[in-house]
Amino acid sequence: MEMIGRARSLQQAGRPADAALLLRQAVAWAPALAEAHHHLALVLQPVAAVSLLERLIGRAVRCAPDQAEARANLALALCDQRRHDSAAASARWAVVLNPAYANGHAVLGRVLKEQGRLKEAAVCLRRVVLLQPGAVFGWVNLGDALDEMGEVDEALACVRSALLVDPAAAPAWNNLGHLLQGWGEAGTAGPLRRAIRLRPDYAAAHLNLGMDLLRQGRLEEGWREFEWWRATAPVLPGWKGAPQARWAGQDLRGKTLLLRGEQGLGDMIQFARYATVFARAGARVVLEMHPPLTRLLATLPGVAQTVAMGSPPPPHDYHLPMMSVPGLLGTRLDTIPADIPYLSADPAAVEMWRDRLSALPGRKVGLVWAGNPRANDPAAHLVDRRRSLALARLRPLLERPGFSFVSLQKGAPAAQIGDLPPTLRPFDAMGEVRDFADTAALCAALDLVITVDTSVAHLAGALGRPVWILSRHDGCWRWLLDRDDSPWYPTARLFRQRARGDWDEMVARVVKALESLRLRDTPSR
Repeated sequence: MEMIGRARSLQQAGRPADAALLLRQAVAWAPALAEAHHHLALVLQPVAAVSLLERLIGRAVRCAPDQAEARANLALALCDQRRHDSAAASARWAVVLNPAYANGHAVLGRVLKEQGRLKEAAVCLRRVVLLQPGAVFGWVNLGDALDEMGEVDEALACVRSALLVDPAAAPAWNNLGHLLQGWGEAGTAGPLRRAIRLRPDYAAAHLNLGMDLLRQGRLEEGWREFEWWRATAPVLPGWKGAPQARWAGQDLRGKTLLLRGEQGLGDMIQFARYATVFARAGARVVLEMHPPLTRLLATLPGVAQTVAMGSPPPPHDYHLPMMSVPGLLGTRLDTIPADIPYLSADPAAVEMWRDRLSALPGRKVGLVWAGNPRANDPAAHLVDRRRSLALARLRPLLERPGFSFVSLQKGAPAAQIGDLPPTLRPFDAMGEVRDFADTAALCAALDLVITVDTSVAHLAGALGRPVWILSRHDGCWRWLLDRDDSPWYPTARLFRQRARGDWDEMVARVVKALESLRLRDTPSR
């Protein structure tokens, strides 16, 4: 025990390596001493692999199974390995052993939140603030969970409670800005800038500020802040790394540049346009991307090769994350590369779809009403809930004469077609669509695409097809503010929710716009 006390003193004195050495000796001399294993894990936590921390804390738990703190820390280590079921079991033991242990409830809340079990997580986190009403982390974490549940008013109340406890709590200021941003409210930048003043290296606050600036059209400053996404995003599975240099403005003539797609499908379609810019500068451009995009993006002018994410990249001189390109090139609203179309569909496939759709009367309109729910990612799931709607809410569109609707919907929401009366069901052949090259051919055979904010919006825009985008109230940063057009896609038209969650009013405007199209097609007498 004396060695553990000395190790604690060394750690407090800023000498963690010496503390770890002493604790390793303690573990060697007393293998059954739970506190030595546990404290060694705490000392090594900033630098050790998660698997090592799990082993050390696991030994502590086996030596002293009634230690709630060790159980909670083991749960954290398991959670970091995404072993959520085991983590939840360990955290539940912690709160059973000590029901008044606030951190145990906090850890259980975190695990449940990462599992998407938000209501259960909120129950745990409410317990934390009851046990420790003066702890900022409790209010912040509870606010996070309530935000992801869509309980924005209560989430804001939690953030304000955190700021009453500690007005210098940077996470609370960041969460306040994020909440205001996420629900389309004004005054986002002020709280975010305050969070950054309090903690200059606060990556999440920089990223949130970047998205706010981009939404305002202040692209040059926005890209600088947005670049902090690299410090917040996990490395995608299959990312192989690149020993070559990251491009930072070097001469590209005769060089091979690997552009790496690291975020969503829509992001890759939107920013793949920069491959042409680099090709014009003399580079041989290779695109690395999600497999469903490889055939489609091979049609992009200037692309020498496409490679699926997870495959070894070909030899190259420089590499660059695709989302970093606009900032490095200093893209402004008036310099966005908008040579549309920059993607194309296979002519034979387009003709095949035109033949198949020719029996449908009137204009052919593609429909997408829902995104990928991403149930394993609670934050993304919340965004999807706000951007998606039920097909039944588009019934006023489907009832319009003079139009035939064609489903472009993939995934579970496509089953909603069967809930409609047969006469209103969109034509659906998406079971035959293998990848985005196939979807592109179908889009090219249509007169119009109407879609919520998904990758199909980017696809239709990149193909130069007329596309109406149904945007949620808060809106993605890329669609800017208070405008119904897009400098990224000249053929796009934005329909924005005027009140949070009010799809019906928006759908009524879309119906009116469709009616205008129909009347223009009707010959005058």
